[in-house]
Amino acid sequence: MAHQFPSIQSFFQPEVSTAQVQVPTPPSEAGDGFTSEEITSVLEPTLHEWHPRNAYEDTEIGALVPGPGCVTLTGRIVNLYDQQVLGEAPKAARGCLRLLVKDDTGVVSVKLWYAKIDYKLRLGQLLSIWTAHVSSAESMSLTLQNASIGTSIFPERDNSCYALVQEQNDDGTMYKTPMGYTDEAQLMGLMTVKNFAEGGYDFADAKVLVCVKSIGGRQKSVTTKKGNTVAKADVNVFDDTSEATLTLWGYAAYSARCWKTSHTVLLISRAGFKSDKRAMISLTSGTYVDVDPCMTDAYWLRGFAQRLTRRDHVNQPFPEVFDIDEAEASQVKILFTLADIDEFARAAPAEIYMGYLSVMILEINVMHLYQRHMLLCTECCGVPLFANSTSAKCKHCRFEIPLRINPRLMGTLVDETGSINCGKLVWSTSAWEQLLGRTAKDLVDSSTTLLKYLEQRLLFSRVSLIFGWSEEVGKLAVCGVRM
Repeated sequence: MAHQFPSIQSFFQPEVSTAQVQVPTPPSEAGDGFTSEEITSVLEPTLHEWHPRNAYEDTEIGALVPGPGCVTLTGRIVNLYDQQVLGEAPKAARGCLRLLVKDDTGVVSVKLWYAKIDYKLRLGQLLSIWTAHVSSAESMSLTLQNASIGTSIFPERDNSCYALVQEQNDDGTMYKTPMGYTDEAQLMGLMTVKNFAEGGYDFADAKVLVCVKSIGGRQKSVTTKKGNTVAKADVNVFDDTSEATLTLWGYAAYSARCWKTSHTVLLISRAGFKSDKRAMISLTSGTYVDVDPCMTDAYWLRGFAQRLTRRDHVNQPFPEVFDIDEAEASQVKILFTLADIDEFARAAPAEIYMGYLSVMILEINVMHLYQRHMLLCTECCGVPLFANSTSAKCKHCRFEIPLRINPRLMGTLVDETGSINCGKLVWSTSAWEQLLGRTAKDLVDSSTTLLKYLEQRLLFSRVSLIFGWSEEVGKLAVCGVRM
């Protein structure tokens, strides 16, 4: 059979009418033609890393000049509130955060526009802002004292601006000194809560320094007249003269979550005031709130608040700051009186010293604590534990906790110049053994007759105590006993 060559028609496909046959189009997938980084930057703008295209100059707020120019400024947020905007365009901003940012030289007003990013900002945060233009107060309709300049940024739409909270680089002291404060003079306009409520709020530059006493148990949501839902938080604050309620709205209300009772101190300048059954303080658009300011009065107020709420440990651990062997081996042994110790502690509280103290036992509570099953005690998980045994199980952590002799076993001690009340000493284990002549285990295993004899033998006896004083401990520590 002869070889057959292909015809010319076999090299061409027959034409098919497109009106009769439609070629199925494969379904398009989201993200076709885009990289994963580009998709992430649009769908999750909070994870998008910003890379500046221009060189930005670090500038203090007080040195800012209105006009174009790429600058970087850093300061603390002293006021913030939200302004929602109803935009119709797809790229329109959903809202605007009005911020007041302060450093040691001045205050700047910032309009932070947002569309998809939910900025987690709060009062006192260290914030850095990159902007390409600074405006004057007149052009931004600003009427705030000490805030003569401002800037408006929209990081999601403008690559020349950015805002970043400096959480890792915040050492807790940067830009926390109030404006105009010096150690030599009192801060101008500073007054107590009582004076502020009695008419001090009428002064233009009134300032009040308060400590957080308590924060509302749950955060409230209030619907405004325009139908918007905003958060509200009531914070009870106080100083050494009176108390007041600080009302926070919107973004400022979230700041209260990070505050600590009897520790966080607030310096509020030009606050709003309303007199109800108690003083009501609020934030206005021109209020400054310095969180934990670096000033002497703030340190004193924090210490005052902590002294009010301080609760003594039921059996404070013996401190490891005293060298008992060196004190006993020393050739010079100083005998103190209680009046001498009080004078030394007031004159030089930071000094650590040891000596001898001769006292008489006026009260001892061996049988009283034994009958109440409180001979030994300690504290675990914030809960006191008492028992007539050397260990007890904590009801919270379920661990077996070793117990020590109850310091209230020793009652009142006196000498010729003063007295020490029950439970005001910190005893070492060796000191208890030298005083009682037995260990803690022997004490709880003793019979009732022996415990009564021990109590009667020690009552009204004269003993010499080897003591140590340290401001860190706050009490006299009994290192040893000599009968």
